[in-house]
Amino acid sequence: MLHTCVFLLLSGTLPAQSSAPDTHLYDAPATLTSPLTADRFAAQDGWTTLAEDDTAHRFQGCAVLANDKLAAVLVPGTAEIAVYSRQLPGLPLCARLQPLCPHPAQHQEASWTIRENSLSSVAIDVELRGGTAESCAVSYELAAGAAYLRTTRRSSIEKLRVQAPCRHAILPDFFGDDILVDAAAIPVPRAELPSENFLLHMLHGGNAIVMTVAEARGDDMTIGLSNDPQREITHTDVAFGNKPNIWVAVLAEKQVWHERTVALSDAGNVLRLDWRAPFVAMWRVDWRAQDGLTDSWEMLLQHPEGKYIMPDWFGQDAAAGQRFGPELGDRDWNKPGRRRWNPVLGSFAFPCWIDQDGSSYLQPLKERRYTERGEVCNFSGPAIIYPLDRAKTPPFTTPLEKLTVVDLVRMTLGVGPCEYILDLEGQKRNSRGVATCYARDVITAIYRQNTQLQQGPTIDEQLTAAVAFIRNVRERIDQYVVFGHEMVQYLEEQKRRHPQHAAFCDELLTIARKLDQFFAQKQQAIRTPEYAQQTADRFRQQLMTYTGSDAFQQCEEQMRIFTSIGGAQDGLVASCRMVVKTLRQRAGLALATQPELQEIAGEVRNRTQAILRNPTAYEAPQH
Repeated sequence: MLHTCVFLLLSGTLPAQSSAPDTHLYDAPATLTSPLTADRFAAQDGWTTLAEDDTAHRFQGCAVLANDKLAAVLVPGTAEIAVYSRQLPGLPLCARLQPLCPHPAQHQEASWTIRENSLSSVAIDVELRGGTAESCAVSYELAAGAAYLRTTRRSSIEKLRVQAPCRHAILPDFFGDDILVDAAAIPVPRAELPSENFLLHMLHGGNAIVMTVAEARGDDMTIGLSNDPQREITHTDVAFGNKPNIWVAVLAEKQVWHERTVALSDAGNVLRLDWRAPFVAMWRVDWRAQDGLTDSWEMLLQHPEGKYIMPDWFGQDAAAGQRFGPELGDRDWNKPGRRRWNPVLGSFAFPCWIDQDGSSYLQPLKERRYTERGEVCNFSGPAIIYPLDRAKTPPFTTPLEKLTVVDLVRMTLGVGPCEYILDLEGQKRNSRGVATCYARDVITAIYRQNTQLQQGPTIDEQLTAAVAFIRNVRERIDQYVVFGHEMVQYLEEQKRRHPQHAAFCDELLTIARKLDQFFAQKQQAIRTPEYAQQTADRFRQQLMTYTGSDAFQQCEEQMRIFTSIGGAQDGLVASCRMVVKTLRQRAGLALATQPELQEIAGEVRNRTQAILRNPTAYEAPQH
């Protein structure tokens, strides 16, 4: 089941002018081709309201499809439709949609036919004819209470042009970091973007987001850019693929997204934003770094009692998972200064949060990470905030009437296709046993109390679990190493076949070879699962019933072996994930200025998504 979906995302409460959710169809004067206003919509001077079930009407002017959330105006003599939001004051124009025919110059006449006209749904079929070319047909449908307009290709039409001018566009990524596209950084008039499931246009003013969703990864999306000094994306052409439907939704909310420019000098400083989240959600922050890549983080939410909460990640409770041990379950957001630790960044202050009175803050990292070339790379450029998913962690729950990016995917595609697109199975953590730190704490506490004779089953259980944890992470590391070898082989082959792309392949090869380099650096420290098993067996033989005065000291020494292996593995597996995420972004960004790289970049992105599925605990999607 493969098709493309397009959304314009805006959300909010209805102004007084909005009506019941029923759908209505109008014949309005042709002068309505100029931007519709709230006053003109309310007055409806010269408008004819079509009676329910009237499908024989022949339009004299514009066709207007409307419910409580949208007003869509079909331009006379064309297949173009303008979509307005009834959820924001003033009835703003949010996008113009234009079906693209294979031979547009030959299609000059448009005829409209009402396919459905009821309180639950209105639909119009549009056919374009001209010359000797095959006709092009599309239909527009609006359902009662829906925040989206469905477009259905009937024949010939290949793409839908979405005109929603903006400076920033985002390709959300649920396995790596988003790709933040900045029109100001793209010097060409047309650019290709990876054929991903989503594209967000961050409309000017912060009150609207335009999003495209593709279930099939077919043709890449093409964006057009203006020549003005203030560069912007003027339109996006999205392919229908081999399925007929594209949905366009208009939801409205004041300040549904926010931008803050971050300078290198801001590193480590707390920046209070002049923005407050309009509703509770999982708010994502996309940071631009010096190397042009994006770091994606989810904002912490501060409980009225003062502690911080991370919204669940696709149904995975960030405060659960006790089988990994407390250090992997109850995250350490609540240490003084929101201090955290992970194997790549070390100790750092969590960089984005909303406090208990609703104020929002950023604190750019002092040292984000090391690039593939080895230098420190900090945040520099725009930081974009938007609602990714619902919050479901009490007391933070997203109100039912509010929508996020993920909500609209579920609403339009249905449960099955939505799960396929989001790859919910791939988001699940891959884990066995307990973290070595947790096993150490349990066992050393027993020996400190000198109760090992009574606690033998517990000791045995923790040793078994620690070895299982080490074996599990090592299997994951080995998967990354094999992936690296296969990626290097693939890129070397592409470099041989396509010497004109040698520079691009060399750039990715430098990154991919880091996997082997990191493994070589840590190979001695991570030992082997067999060594961990031997250490556990030796512990059982020598210490399980040992009660000498140095029992606690010997226990500590033996458990230090496990934590040394576990710590080295955690750092290595997290570094491997960082390398793969970098590969994924580099491949996607390269398309913007080098569309001829589509085949190679697409294959790299497909392979990286496959290896990023089912992460272990310390490489999970959230920081």
